[in-house]
Amino acid sequence: MGHGTHPVVRYSTPHAGDQVFISPAAGVHGHGSFWAMVVTATPALVQGAMYLRVVPVDDIGGDPTVRTFYVRLAGLLTRSLS
Repeated sequence: MGHGTHPVVRYSTPHAGDQVFISPAAGVHGHGSFWAMVVTATPALVQGAMYLRVVPVDDIGGDPTVRTFYVRLAGLLTRSLS
């Protein structure tokens, strides 16, 4: 993993264009678990947390709704093609 076009999945700070796994492990409850594309990533006042504006990967190409989540970085998986 990590060579060629295989995505790299890791615990790291996400950036616009990365994909993140929104889940209860990341501190997001009541929304289930899903991969989402990051539109913007803004640091929170609390260390180890961020505000992410995301679009669910399954909605890309249709009429996507941008949603904002407050996430804990310690439980957030980030997938990047670079």
